[in-house]
Amino acid sequence: MKNVWDEHYERPKSKLSFPDENLVRLLSRIQPKNRKALDFGCGSGRHSYLLQNEGYFVTGCDNSKTTIDLLNEGNPPIRFLHTPDTDLPFSPKEFGLILSWGVFHYNQREEAKKLLSSLYDSLDTGGYLLGSIRADGDTHLGLTQGKMNLSDLSGGYAETYSLEDLKSFLSIFSKVSIGYSERTPLGKLEERICHWFFLAEK
Repeated sequence: MKNVWDEHYERPKSKLSFPDENLVRLLSRIQPKNRKALDFGCGSGRHSYLLQNEGYFVTGCDNSKTTIDLLNEGNPPIRFLHTPDTDLPFSPKEFGLILSWGVFHYNQREEAKKLLSSLYDSLDTGGYLLGSIRADGDTHLGLTQGKMNLSDLSGGYAETYSLEDLKSFLSIFSKVSIGYSERTPLGKLEERICHWFFLAEK
């Protein structure tokens, strides 16, 4: 059964190619000894290929079977897996780097905590979680009681996080650094797209 993300990735405009500039900056700050990396919620695969180009051995996963099937066409050098629920198929301390860019906020808070706990277990000692999450003040998603009002994600679920929410969410990590970005869509100066981005060390 297709979900809102399967339908999203069937649209050509959803197949993003270029990495997020904030992620590029964060990656330049770290050199984990364990060079296995997980792109959790890999979407179109843009950040999986970035990680590969940075010298990591990459696994990408997503709950959208549509995008995973597309990414696996042609036997790519990256392992792409369909992960439809919170039962993730990864071993303890498997990865030196886990990326979760724009993923957690599309889950209810308790489910997001379960995912974070599972990812934490799969992260090697001294490893890093790099991520972004929607911040309070965002109006672009058009949230009403958790439901998004966007043409390509209509009916999907999302939440926003305050700074204190995010600090609490990441409190299992030994070190956390947080940044913030805000922009407007082209031609919609009244709207705000707001994200926290973070680097967390185990």
